[in-house]
Amino acid sequence: MSGALLIASAAYSGSELEAEFGRLPPAFLPIGNRRLFVHQHAALAAGFDRVVLSLPEDFTPDPADAEALAARGIEVVPVPAALSLGQSVVYVLNVTAMAAGPVAILHGDTLLDGLDAGAQDAVSVGEAADGYPWGHVARSGGAVTGILPSPPEGAARPEVLSGWFRLSSGALLVQHITRQGGDFLAGLAAYARERPLRALPAARWLDFGHLNTFHRSRRRMTTERGFNRLSATRREVEKTGTPHAKIRAEARWFAGLPPALRLHAPAFLGEREQAGAPAYAIEYLHLPTLSDLFVFGRLPVPAWERIFDACDEFLSACAAHPAPPGEAGEAAALYLDKTMARLEAFARARGLDLGAPCRLGGAALPSLAGMARAAAAAIPPAAPGHLTLVHGDFCFSNILYDTRAELVRVIDPRGMDSAGRPTPFGDRRYDLAKLFHSVVGRYDHIIAGAGALRRDGPLDLHLALPDSPALHAVERAFLARRFAGLPVADGTAGAIAVLLFLSMLPLHADDPARQDRLLANAMRLFLRLEDAP
Repeated sequence: MSGALLIASAAYSGSELEAEFGRLPPAFLPIGNRRLFVHQHAALAAGFDRVVLSLPEDFTPDPADAEALAARGIEVVPVPAALSLGQSVVYVLNVTAMAAGPVAILHGDTLLDGLDAGAQDAVSVGEAADGYPWGHVARSGGAVTGILPSPPEGAARPEVLSGWFRLSSGALLVQHITRQGGDFLAGLAAYARERPLRALPAARWLDFGHLNTFHRSRRRMTTERGFNRLSATRREVEKTGTPHAKIRAEARWFAGLPPALRLHAPAFLGEREQAGAPAYAIEYLHLPTLSDLFVFGRLPVPAWERIFDACDEFLSACAAHPAPPGEAGEAAALYLDKTMARLEAFARARGLDLGAPCRLGGAALPSLAGMARAAAAAIPPAAPGHLTLVHGDFCFSNILYDTRAELVRVIDPRGMDSAGRPTPFGDRRYDLAKLFHSVVGRYDHIIAGAGALRRDGPLDLHLALPDSPALHAVERAFLARRFAGLPVADGTAGAIAVLLFLSMLPLHADDPARQDRLLANAMRLFLRLEDAP
C-alpha cells in the first residue's frame, strides 16, 4: 500500500464530550488508556507513505502527545478555525501537496477494524442506530449508487458512511468539494459520479463522535490486567480472575454496602461462576474514569474542585461507618510488612540489593529497604477514628465520575485486610493515600506509558514525568484540601504513597520498563517526603 492518509480531526469534539473531558479534538479522546489517534494509527496506517493528522490551529498537543505523534511519524497540520469539514480537507490536501496523488481519509472520531484499507475508490459503510446527521449510502451490491444527506426512499435498514474514504485522485476530490462550496458530502457525491465508488463493510466500526456512541464504543474496548478478566455488555460487567479469594471479597464488599453508600457504586448484580471460577456482575456505567480525565482530559481547575468534592462526599460517607472491634485488620501490616515482602520478591527477580544506596537525578537516597522503613516510620499509628469502612483501592482508575450528578461511582474495591481476610473495613488514611498516588504520584500517567527514564546504574536513575502548569494547578488544589476531615498535606498520605509505589513493583513484572519508572517514582516521592516541612 502506498499514498497518504489524512486523519481529519481539525474541529473540537461536541459540547457534551467537552463537558466530560475538556476541549479536545476527536483524535485526542481517551480510549483504552491511550489517545484515539494511537489506535487509529495501529489499525489503518500500515503501508502508507505519509500519515497526516489535522488539528485545530489553537490546539497544542502536550509534550507526551507530541512525542507519541513523532514516534509514529504522524505529521500534524494546524487548520484555521471555522472551516467546514470539506474546507478543512481541501486546506490540508493542498498545503501538504497530498492532493497530487491518491489519498485516504479517516474521520478523526472513527476507528475501524477488519477493513480492506487497500481498496481504491472505496468508502466504508455501516448501519447506524442513532439519529445523528450521517451521510447515507445507496448501493447495488458492492457498488455505491448514491451518497445522500438522508436515508434513501423506502430503505428499511439504511447504511451510512462510517468514516473511511480511499480515493484514487486527491486532486479530483479537492476540485469537487470546492465546486460544491466546501460541502464534503456533496463533493464526495460528485466525485462518485465521475469515479464510481465501492462500499466496504468493516468487521468493527467504533464511532466516538457523540456522547452516546462514544460510551457505546468505549465499552467494546475494555482494559484489564493479566490477573483480571472482564466481559461487558450494554447493561453489565462481569469480572473474574485470580486469586479467587479476592474476587469473592470484592463481590461481598458490593453486596454488603450500607444503603447510603449504594449511590456511590454500580448496582450489584450478584455472584456467579465462570468456567468453575468465582465471578460477579455489576451494572455497566457509561462514565469516564478519573484516570482518563486526569491523564488525557483538559478540565479546568474548578471542574477538578467539583470532582474532589465528590471524592470527599464518598470518603465522608465511608467514615460514617466505624469498624467493629477487630474487623479492620492490622493497619500497620498493610504498610511496612506488606511492602518489605513485595520488595524482597522484586529484588530477587531483578537481582537487586535492598541494602544498596539509591540515587535519583543525582540526589543521594537511602536503600530501598531504608526508604521503606523511613516512610513507614512517618505514618502515625492508626487511631480508632481511622478504622472505618473503606474502598481499599481508591485510585483514579477505580473511580468513575458522573458529570451531571457530580457524583463518584467506585469499582474494584479491595474487600479484604492485609492478612487476606474478607472485610469492608480498614484504615481510611490508605484511601486518601491512593488518591495522593494518582494526583501527586502520577501513577496513571506512568501506567499510560508516560515518563522518560535514564539509568546510570541498577539503582541510579533519572525520571522525567509529564509536567505542565495545568497539572500543577490540580495538584495544588488537591494538597490544600481535607477529605473526610483528613488533611492531605500532613505528610501521612505522602508516606503511604511511597510504600504503595515500592510494594507494587513485583505486580508489574510484565513490563520491566514500567517497573523502572515506578521505582524511580517511589524515589521521587521519598525525596518530596524528606523535603516536606
